[in-house]
Amino acid sequence: MQEKNPQTHSFVFSEAMVSLAKAANETATFFEGLAGTEGKAFINEAVIHLSAVYASILKIGETEPVLDFMGEPTVTEQEWSRIFQRIAQILGRHNEILRPAEEDEFDRAELVIHTISEDLSDVYQELRDFTSLFSRGIEEIMNDAAWELKERFADHWGKKLLRSLSALHDLYVSGIDPTAE
Repeated sequence: MQEKNPQTHSFVFSEAMVSLAKAANETATFFEGLAGTEGKAFINEAVIHLSAVYASILKIGETEPVLDFMGEPTVTEQEWSRIFQRIAQILGRHNEILRPAEEDEFDRAELVIHTISEDLSDVYQELRDFTSLFSRGIEEIMNDAAWELKERFADHWGKKLLRSLSALHDLYVSGIDPTAE
């Protein structure tokens, strides 16, 4: 039997990690259950969930990977596409946002058209892949899933979450109901 690493154990079962795992799972579940959700309700709930994930990931602290391999992604292209299409349907014409072009993008225009649904689908994929690994209950995998989630947060999905949250915030405070249009 393999000995448990006390540092890994205390990290993956810390209050901050449990809070992150809960927020990530609730957010992914929210995106999976959008079938009856419309307009203002979607905007309100998405802002709540995204805010909770962002706050939770900032609190988990640092860790290092302990395994030599990472788990395979669990979200399929079809699942990603289903989330993307449903969010696009809910938001309608409010799905598109303008954002500054990034240095590595082919389009060198100052502003590019982007969609909230693409960013949120990417965030969903990161969160569901994390929770799928974390829920296995094997401390080393849980640790490495958290490490990878935080690394990828810094690399790309944190920006996507904030960009989406900002756009949804604007819709929220404006009182816009995409369903009513």
